[in-house]
Amino acid sequence: GKGEPSVKGKVVAAVEMGGTTSIVAVASAEDPTEIFDRLEIPTEDPEKTLGALAEWLDRKTFHALGVATFGPIDVKKGSKTYGFITNTPKTLFRNHDILSHFSRFPVPLAFDTDVNAPALSELAFGSLPGSPASAAYVTVGTGVGVGIVVNGSPVHGLMHPEAGHVPVARMEGDAYEGGCSFHGGRCAEGMASSASIAARAGIERSKLRELGDDDAVWDVEAFYLAQVCVSVALIASPEVIVFGGGVMKRKCLIGLVRKHFLELLNGYIGVEKVTKHVDQYIVLSKNDAAGLVGAVEIGRRALIESMT
Repeated sequence: GKGEPSVKGKVVAAVEMGGTTSIVAVASAEDPTEIFDRLEIPTEDPEKTLGALAEWLDRKTFHALGVATFGPIDVKKGSKTYGFITNTPKTLFRNHDILSHFSRFPVPLAFDTDVNAPALSELAFGSLPGSPASAAYVTVGTGVGVGIVVNGSPVHGLMHPEAGHVPVARMEGDAYEGGCSFHGGRCAEGMASSASIAARAGIERSKLRELGDDDAVWDVEAFYLAQVCVSVALIASPEVIVFGGGVMKRKCLIGLVRKHFLELLNGYIGVEKVTKHVDQYIVLSKNDAAGLVGAVEIGRRALIESMT
């Protein structure tokens, strides 16, 4: 941004923790998309995973660190559980102090969700149609997560957005009971995670990529994801909704999500970007590294804050 102190030659470290894999990297503070080096490991128990990530960083030189992780997390600075993963369905990580594993590094630290971070990087580096100042990022994989950035800043308030757990109406004829450990079949994650698609299709999750595009499960999936979009559009009113995550690699899905979104809204949002150009309102992320770059970006922001 204008008037920011120079970060020329500075390096930002980044950690992106997902439910399945975790990544640690070092990147340019001038251009967070320029990743110098990275390590990817499976997400196992907290001590093993975080220990390995921090050990990798021991051998690197960097000036700030951004940590983006699955949630729910405590992002309130000054809270006694700041830097913790809190009430997660992943029991090994419940109430775990994530940032304590990185406290030995004497650099500015930033902490946010693995969906707020990519929402930020999509806005900054994602070449989105119309250069918006606000965006929602929806990831669909083992879970459903939603990050929201408004006026260039990730939304933090009571906590952070957890719109993967918004209530959804059941699709007529959908017999799947739901898979969320908190809400069963009453929330989006319970009805639209990768496990729910596999269960409806009667296959193992690892076999999902073998399902044909013409399978009825994709339309069911899209119906629930469209309800997330409706909630997000009506409540937060972002200028664009960006989809990422493993499930969205299924090319036929995004069009079905747009179709259900328009049907559910039934003409209510009378804005041309929705009524005529919904393909520019609900878009696919073009960047597989959006989460990692987002973690670099929050680290870069912490660095600049520390210099001003």
